Order: sequence, then C-alpha cells, then structure tokens
Amino acid sequence: MTTKKRSARTMPLDAFRDKIVEAIANSEAPWQKPWTPGTDVGVPHNLITGRKYKGASNLITLFLQAMWSGYPTQGWLTFRQAKEAGTSVMKGETGTMIGFWRPVVKEVVNPTTGLKEEKVHFVHKSFTVFNESQLKDPLTDAVRPPEMEAQPEPVQFVVKLYEALGVKINWGGNAAFYQPSTDSVTLPQPKQFVSENELSATALHELVHATMHETRLKRKVEDRAREELVAETGAWLAAMTFGLPFAPNNTAAYLKTWASRLQGDDTKEIDKALADANRAINLLIKTAKNAGLIVDEDCEPKAESKAA
Repeated sequence: MTTKKRSARTMPLDAFRDKIVEAIANSEAPWQKPWTPGTDVGVPHNLITGRKYKGASNLITLFLQAMWSGYPTQGWLTFRQAKEAGTSVMKGETGTMIGFWRPVVKEVVNPTTGLKEEKVHFVHKSFTVFNESQLKDPLTDAVRPPEMEAQPEPVQFVVKLYEALGVKINWGGNAAFYQPSTDSVTLPQPKQFVSENELSATALHELVHATMHETRLKRKVEDRAREELVAETGAWLAAMTFGLPFAPNNTAAYLKTWASRLQGDDTKEIDKALADANRAINLLIKTAKNAGLIVDEDCEPKAESKAA
C-alpha cells in the first residue's frame, strides 16, 4: 500500500516545545499579554464543526502558531476536511500538530476473582490542522462558534468562584499570594489595583495556585517558576473559558529563568506544566458548573434573573 505525498508539511511537537521555551524567554507567549474577551483573534475552533479545541497544550499551540504566522483568525481544519469542503491547503504550507487522549475500553480477567472486567486506558492521538489562511480557496460555509460574551462583573464572578472552591480571601497588604497552610489567598484592597480587570486577573492567577491544595489536585510544587507557568497559563485559559479579562502578572523573570534551564528532553517539562494547568482549568469549570455560575460545556455565563 502506498501513501500519497502531501505538499503540506507538519511541524513536530518537539519543535513546538522549543518555540514555547523561546517565547517564554522573550516574553512573547500569549499568556503574558493583556487580553479582553472579544478583542483577540478568538478561541481556536474547527471550521467544519464549529467546535472549540480543548486542552491547554492544543489551545496554546494554536494561539502561538497564529501569532507567529500572523493569521488573522483562529479557524482550523484538517487536510482531509479541507479537501471534502472543496478546497485545499496551499503548496508548501506547514501544518500544526495537536492531539488528544482517547479512552479505549478493554475486557480483562481479574486474576483475583476470575471475573471479566472492563479496563479503561487512554491512547494519545496526534493529528495535523491548518489555519484557514493556509487554504487555496476560502471556505464560504465555515462554521464559527458564538462570539464570547464578557462577564459583566468579572470581579464578582471570580469571588463567587473562590467561594465555590472553598478558598478564603484575605484583603489587605501590598502583595498577592496563596498560602497552602491556611488554604487562603491574600490580595491588596480593591482600590489599590489600577482597574477591576487587573484585580480579577490577579485573583484568578492566585485561584489557580489554590488548585494545588491536598483537598483538590494535590499538585506538588517542586519549582517556583514552573508553578508560575501553571498559574499564568491556567489564569489565561480560565479567562478565555469564562469570558474574563486577563492581565499578566509580573512573573516574566521567573519564567525566563526556568526557560533557560530547559534543554533537550527537559523541554517535556513544558508538557507537564501545561497538563497541570489543564487539570486546574477542568477543576474550575466543574466547580463553576456545580455552583451554577455557568450553564453549559461552552462555559456561557448563567443568565441573571430579571426578577426584583
């Protein structure tokens, strides 16, 4: 069986890890830039199905690729989807590799009981997508996800998320930090912040730190800079998920120091940090759903009651 050669190339995941490290070192990563819902290029989504891509690694990979390549939108699709839609990828274009974990159920015999049981394990699948700017002909029937609606009161939303997660806020002082021993976050008084956007973004950053607690994700902090990467990427992804503004914290020095130590196989630490950020986001989404702060899987804010 022969495989047809494609003119479109694919960037290996290792190369993307290297570029992420470079972006951190140069303060060019998207999570280190201010962001307001509706003013960016949008959430990465599939042009055929309209579904938003999930997973910290996938979202950051697609955002970085769009930023580096100057793509005006975040619409993506596979080589096959482009062909089935009546267009094609332009010759010489490089695709972007992303992936997902697919559950596989296998029937096994329990050696103790001798009974058959179902065992679930996850298999990682990688695939390549192309931005709509890489297509030979534009798609006339491209599916776009609904535009993100910003939370009308971002600070109040984050405070409610704190309450739902069970994290106490202590107001006062000149520093923002999470204290694991008391499971509490200390934040300066609201009036000390330049804007409500800065306050909500800082509070969100510290809330991601709080997901490390032993009653939650039990995340071990072995490196301060690595944990800052988890918190910064987590806060950025949470802002994008919940429709909140994002203003990066002053952690560039930590991230640059950490990035300088990542070489060769050590760059896989990036994957671990992004995986931790993704777990944190999933916990916050679950918490927000249980608290009634959001109503569906696309994380739309709960409609406020019109009743007095």
